[in-house]
Amino acid sequence: MRYAPALAVLLVLAACGDSGDGPPVETVQGVVLEVNGDLEGVESFVLRTDDGEVLELVPSPDGDFRFPLAHLYDHLRTSEPLSVGLDRSADPPLAVSMRDADSSAWHAAETHPDTTAPAASVVTAPPAPSTTTVPATTEADPPGVVIDLTITDGSVEGGVRREAARVGQWVTLRVSGNTSDEVHIHGYDLYMELIEGQGRLTFEASIPGVFEVELERTHTLVLQLEVS
Repeated sequence: MRYAPALAVLLVLAACGDSGDGPPVETVQGVVLEVNGDLEGVESFVLRTDDGEVLELVPSPDGDFRFPLAHLYDHLRTSEPLSVGLDRSADPPLAVSMRDADSSAWHAAETHPDTTAPAASVVTAPPAPSTTTVPATTEADPPGVVIDLTITDGSVEGGVRREAARVGQWVTLRVSGNTSDEVHIHGYDLYMELIEGQGRLTFEASIPGVFEVELERTHTLVLQLEVS
């Protein structure tokens, strides 16, 4: 009978140890590509991690979120990085925690994007070139930054690079190749349809920050644009 107290203690300790078990949580960081739902309730969202993995995540009903879920729309608009605690044991995976992530590239700009700023204007450079073909020269482009991309079989040739522009400059994005998709400039919410792989878009860089440019249908990153 003298062993009974010790046995009871061991049983209590074992029970306490089991109660702490749970699904492993992995922390990832990335940018929001898509939000499904509305301002009243977010059902799921798509995150591209810094490693290039594209994940569709469902917010956990009892998750530890440092902001209202509607804030995900701000991340979608600005491409500001997001840190997510991820439970891969669920199908689809659960976001069990979320917070704004630090980003030296994002904070390099002196000011953050103004959420009340008007949408960037889209213009067609004189003499009104077609938005579905790439001009042979840059003489018709307005003063500013001209960015040429060649996208072949869904991938940008030469790899993803970062281009810089100053606030107030005009940016002309010219795409050639064989990929039919839609180019999405995050933060500015600008879209350019690629017809037979060709497209051209000119806009004013009016919002500071670092913005991702991707193929909308495949969520493939093709460019980073830094405006300061």
